[in-house]
Amino acid sequence: MNKPTIVVPTYWGSSGENSWADEKVVFDHPTPLDSNGTLTAFLDSLSVLDDKDFYVSIIAVANSPDIENQVLDKVNSIVEPYAELYDISVLHAEKLKSLKNELSKKNISSQSLDLLNLSNYAAVRNICSVAGILNKSDITIFIDDDEVFTDPDFLKKAGEFAGREIDSRKIHAVAGYYLQPDTYKIENKTPPDWTLPFWDKLTSMNKAFDLIIGSGPRLKITPFVFGGNMVVDLQTLLNVPFDPMITRGEDIDFLINLRIAGIDFYLDNKLAIRHLPPPYYRPEWKGLLEDVKRFLYEKKKLEDHRDLPGLKPDDFNPYPGEFLHDDLYERIIKTAGKLREKYRLADDSDGINECDKIIEVVNNNPFADFNTREWIQNLSSQWKELTGALTEISKPGK
Repeated sequence: MNKPTIVVPTYWGSSGENSWADEKVVFDHPTPLDSNGTLTAFLDSLSVLDDKDFYVSIIAVANSPDIENQVLDKVNSIVEPYAELYDISVLHAEKLKSLKNELSKKNISSQSLDLLNLSNYAAVRNICSVAGILNKSDITIFIDDDEVFTDPDFLKKAGEFAGREIDSRKIHAVAGYYLQPDTYKIENKTPPDWTLPFWDKLTSMNKAFDLIIGSGPRLKITPFVFGGNMVVDLQTLLNVPFDPMITRGEDIDFLINLRIAGIDFYLDNKLAIRHLPPPYYRPEWKGLLEDVKRFLYEKKKLEDHRDLPGLKPDDFNPYPGEFLHDDLYERIIKTAGKLREKYRLADDSDGINECDKIIEVVNNNPFADFNTREWIQNLSSQWKELTGALTEISKPGK
């Protein structure tokens, strides 16, 4: 196996506490330009790894086009001290424009070229795939910048299964998991009243983690993955894209796309990385709305591919399957109603209005008439056209 690529997106916003205030693209916790954020800690943690033979590709993402140059300058200044230690490069908006110009000379369709963007999480993950493809790495390791390596054997474990045949099975994609910070479980002391009993997502997730991470065997087919700890082989990256129709939950949606393509995602319960997300504020209604949209879309995707193996809601139990069954609409309406009541008691008119909008999303499901089967077929064709051309060009310089 040749030199792997460790690819790391890093998200940035304008200076100050409200780094999201002028955002044109919505990301969870963009780092303010007047701080160093978490990227330095990640880069420091590379020294933990016993194996130093790898590429590092940093994807510099601005949450507004107005600050792209500032973000690039900031990321370059953080990366520079590590350039002598590692084979490290930065992929950013300007390089993507140059790449598109080069590919346009090869008569690549405009629809395929349009996939080269940083407009949401799924689009950014596609650029992560592009980084691995340009490096021609047999495996690409997807990591996030708010994580740190703690296991010296991480790379050895990452290359143990992905891209190899194990017990007569070809393993194309392997997920690890997060230490948060010292256990695989998510702390869930007292769920908010409005989430019970229909939207207790963290309890559902922890049940799934116990089943898949907390028990043997080491390698098993998984219904969930963590976008910041995935190992995917080159063949899969060339053929299966992340779906830009989904703005949240792109990791599990990618797992669904793999199943549509006849590929199982496995989880290795020995492949861990520490997750240290910075604190950030998000209104409760906004988190609910984001989940509502992703689950409505994924439910429709399963319905449109129900004839294929491994694509029934039960195949994803306990999580995310619990939120992909036919009672999803009832769950959303009742949960939004309880959250609305909380806002009413607090005399929060904005919160009330947003909950009403969530209920309206269900009543006018934007995906009800959307043919995800046709969409995925077209998307996959465009992606293959793009990646086929990418294999014929050299990677951009540092």
